[in-house]
Amino acid sequence: MWQDKAACLDADSSLFLTGVTSRVNKAKAICATCPVIDDCLAFALAAQDTEPHVYGGLTGDERAPLIAEMQAIAIAEMEYANGA
Repeated sequence: MWQDKAACLDADSSLFLTGVTSRVNKAKAICATCPVIDDCLAFALAAQDTEPHVYGGLTGDERAPLIAEMQAIAIAEMEYANGA
């Protein structure tokens, strides 16, 4: 599984809770070195996770617009498929 290769595997999980800029910066620094950052972000986006923690190098607030865009695209695709 991709999680087994994550750079954060042995890191203090509290670093990935947002709210304190220094923690977020440390978490993002770990993410920046991670060989599975793309898988991590894809997981969070697929789960539509906007919780206040860092996943795939992004906070929940940073992921929210990406999730909204994905939802808008899915709606547009459904409408197109249905001939709307």
